[in-house]
Amino acid sequence: MAQNEYDFIARNGRTFRSFWRLPNAIWWVARIGTSGYPPRIRRRLAVTNVISAMVSLMTIPYIVIYALYDWYGLLPAIVAFSPQIVLYALAPFFHRFGPTSAALYLCSIWLIFGVGYCMFFGRESGLHFYFLPGAAASMLVFGPERLFLSACVTIVALAAFLTTEVVFVAPLDFIHVEPVFLDTLYYLTVPFAFLLIFTTSYFAFKEASQAEMALESEHEFSERLLQNILPRAVAIRLRDHHTQLVADQIPSATILFADIVDFTPRAARWEPQQVIAFLSRVFSQFDAIASAHDLEKIKTIGDAYMVAGGLPEPKAEHEAAVALMALDLLDCCRRISEEVGEAVEVRIGLDSGPVVAGVIGPNKLLYDVWGDTVNTAAHMESHGVAGRIQVADGLKKRLEDRFDFEFRGEIDVKGKGRMRVWFLTGTKSDVVVAA
Repeated sequence: MAQNEYDFIARNGRTFRSFWRLPNAIWWVARIGTSGYPPRIRRRLAVTNVISAMVSLMTIPYIVIYALYDWYGLLPAIVAFSPQIVLYALAPFFHRFGPTSAALYLCSIWLIFGVGYCMFFGRESGLHFYFLPGAAASMLVFGPERLFLSACVTIVALAAFLTTEVVFVAPLDFIHVEPVFLDTLYYLTVPFAFLLIFTTSYFAFKEASQAEMALESEHEFSERLLQNILPRAVAIRLRDHHTQLVADQIPSATILFADIVDFTPRAARWEPQQVIAFLSRVFSQFDAIASAHDLEKIKTIGDAYMVAGGLPEPKAEHEAAVALMALDLLDCCRRISEEVGEAVEVRIGLDSGPVVAGVIGPNKLLYDVWGDTVNTAAHMESHGVAGRIQVADGLKKRLEDRFDFEFRGEIDVKGKGRMRVWFLTGTKSDVVVAA
């Protein structure tokens, strides 16, 4: 990763970044050996890396103090504890053996050397305080799913702390140091222990915050996705009522079908990318028009586009709103025709009346509309004329006081017989239509 933040990817594939910024070197150390693990595991391995690096660096001042105080007399301690610098630094390389290998390695050498320190210098050195942040860190490096391991480490750390208080009272017999030396170790150990506690608390807070951010972002993404698939009101009902069944009887709604004329031969001579780009261009503009008129896009099927007014929530004057959208669709197609240099026309059919609307499918949710009104609107489109808006007699009567119509005549409609149909041509010049 090029960024200073520690990246993690949620289950839906999206990438999130925390906003805690630390020096580049710390983030470089945190990333060692973590690639290939899931985000949640990777964050835990990062904690192991940082703690290992900190303890490795904290060893150096102790070795320097031993050497400066009494190189020869404290040579056994220097020889015994100097390897910590390398051994702790090697912890990240154990990630390759499994997600808990480095944590087990870290806790093992931490307990071994911790007991060794206390044996050498006794409780007056304060070195047994290192068991406290170690016990807290065990939960972070193993994770809550391995509570047994964390508990074992904590119990061992407690036993080592109490043993130091009771058994390792004074330094070993061959370690001859003055009280001022032990005081120096004490006042060095206590701040380091507090620093480790702060670090583990910081990472605990960071991990909890990252998990919360991930959940919130995933929830927001799911909400947006659901509302892109379903009408907002329906999505809210599904979410709040924890139901998979939405079925509504709508007493009055207006349905619009629009179909791109001669799309099939046009698509046959285009590349697949051109087909998708063309449909996306046309339907994205149709979507914007539907949104402007506060209408609900139901679905697209190939080159067919379906919109409804008056559902899922009631809408006053939904007939007029759909009629205005139909006129806008014709204008939109004329603009697209000028832009692409060839005719882009649609057949449009409308009808109004009662419908049933609801969500079908427990997995791939789909909001759809059924009823005779839907069938009639579909027939108005399929029996229509390119560049015209065709409506049945009933809808024409509802709109004739505000819109102009041209009588087409009677046509045969499957399942309906002979029907009088009209072309919607525009709004009346002396009437302001409000949808």
